[in-house]
Amino acid sequence: MRLDKPEKLLGTWNESVDRRLIGLAEKNMGYFKGFVKGEPTSAVGTAYVTAKEQYSPELGVYRDDDRFILLSGVSGTVTAPDAVLDAVFAGLTAVDDVEPVPAGPLGGKARCGIGQNKDLRVAVCVWASSQTLGMIHLGGLTQADDPAQLLRQIRSQTEHPAG
Repeated sequence: MRLDKPEKLLGTWNESVDRRLIGLAEKNMGYFKGFVKGEPTSAVGTAYVTAKEQYSPELGVYRDDDRFILLSGVSGTVTAPDAVLDAVFAGLTAVDDVEPVPAGPLGGKARCGIGQNKDLRVAVCVWASSQTLGMIHLGGLTQADDPAQLLRQIRSQTEHPAG
């Protein structure tokens, strides 16, 4: 399996140019490389937003909508998916209410939890299989949004057979 970043996520989300968001996703991707036996066969670390981003000298990159998705992941040999999920969530100290969720047709294990970033609610979902490890941060979504369903949709857009 391999991970590729879609041009648009969930049909309408555009890749962000905000270096702060992209930097967080890339940092997570780098951390995940340590859970893969040998070198990863692919890696992704990027961010997506719903609103058109603008730039001003005073504000830097900004947008009218606070919602964002960070997408981070690697492919390769993941030897113990359950232990990897334990380790990833142990490092996410600001994430509570972590629960197992269906990983979907691509298999493996998945969990989601909720965190806060200032006044913004952030759902965090992680999946691990024998061939991939990935995480999404869903910032600014509502209580009605289903993070586990979004994880499965994003994973199906991102994870593909190699070759």
